[in-house]
Amino acid sequence: MSLTLSFNNHHFVLEGITSDLLPSNTRLFATEGSHPSPTFTFTFHMVDQLPPVPKDESWEHVFDRRNIIVWRNDSLEHRLLSVSGLKDTYAVYEETGDRHANIWFLSSMQSNLRYDSVLISTLALERHLAPLGNYILHCAYLSHCGEAVLLSGPSGTGKSTHGKLWEQFVPDTHVVNGDRGLINRDADGKYYVSGWPVCGSSGICHAERYPLRAIVFIEQMPDNQLIQEPATHLFTRLYSQLTVNHWNKAATSAAVEWIMTLLSNVPVKVYGCNMAPDAPFNLKKALFPEEE
Repeated sequence: MSLTLSFNNHHFVLEGITSDLLPSNTRLFATEGSHPSPTFTFTFHMVDQLPPVPKDESWEHVFDRRNIIVWRNDSLEHRLLSVSGLKDTYAVYEETGDRHANIWFLSSMQSNLRYDSVLISTLALERHLAPLGNYILHCAYLSHCGEAVLLSGPSGTGKSTHGKLWEQFVPDTHVVNGDRGLINRDADGKYYVSGWPVCGSSGICHAERYPLRAIVFIEQMPDNQLIQEPATHLFTRLYSQLTVNHWNKAATSAAVEWIMTLLSNVPVKVYGCNMAPDAPFNLKKALFPEEE
């Protein structure tokens, strides 16, 4: 009994879980059975009681937030996952080696696996994808004429609304994912964006992959205009919207280097705009001048 989730030719095997327990978004990226050369393997255990937190002194307590507590033992991690604190912990994730982890999940909360954010949180996929040069960006992911445009920024800035305007008023455009995109650089040196099995409240999720045209940070303004910012500001914006395990110094350093390389190879812009129907067109003109 196993499934394989695949992203950019990296394959993650899930043992001990059946496809009927997966969220519909996750099933878009899943195939039945194990891949012959998996990137990483997760073994699920449905239990009535979760194992205790690490007591061995070799495990160091390195991070504590309301929904995740992390311990590290050299290169291995142990994570305690909850909704908002210890009283509602639902899963334990513990690595046994550089290519395997056990996941203990409370049987009483098994139905919650059908929520995409719950399932993906148990897999720590960002931890395993980042060393392979794959980073998750918080964004509205658009495809225009077969190229990816990522509209990013903090929640509430209007990126999803602006993405819908593109889809409604700009021909040959659709939203691939309303909340996330997975960026990687192929061997040809070009950047590509894949869909991701978590899409937030948008409900829009497609397993599609396109070359990356540009990343745009959306700001709400009365008029539609591109805003010039120094590279240092763009770096800060990008870093704040990437999924990075900040408690891991090596992972943080790698993310910084990755962002700096991306900034020198991909257009990254800031667009101040209102949410009128003509809002996409100044940006489209800047990103796709060959269409004018």
